[in-house]
Amino acid sequence: MAKLLSESEGTTDIQMSGNPPTCVAEVMTRNVVALSPEQSFQEAITLIARHRFRHLLVTDAKGHLAGVISDRDLLRFMIREPHWESATVADVMKSDLVTATPATSLSAAIGEMLSRRINCLPVVEADGRLVGILTSTDLLRAFQQIQEQIEQRDAVDL
Repeated sequence: MAKLLSESEGTTDIQMSGNPPTCVAEVMTRNVVALSPEQSFQEAITLIARHRFRHLLVTDAKGHLAGVISDRDLLRFMIREPHWESATVADVMKSDLVTATPATSLSAAIGEMLSRRINCLPVVEADGRLVGILTSTDLLRAFQQIQEQIEQRDAVDL
């Protein structure tokens, strides 16, 4: 069974008091669904389809990040693996991970995402415990809120 690691809502609400967000913790999604490596490949497909996720995070029994699976990883695996029905999450997950911490600057996180051409960064504490995920959608949502605040401020100045 997938486990929910946090109860907070997965939305970003930036209150710009002259200061835009500067660190990952301010815009990351905390509402993270994680799978264990032993879970079935079919469970991963079901989660992606049901919740419209593009990325699934995989954790060990202690909540430490073990891997990441993207929707594209699932599709590629199905194409090249004739017996994918019997596969586990461990068979498809990527374990060479690029991560951020809650304190990572947004510019550094965005730089990593752009240079590696990836759309998410799992967010972990120093001990490797998963605490969230930073996605391109989180960044666009934050940008939209900042832009709306700028536009509202400029409309008042007119």
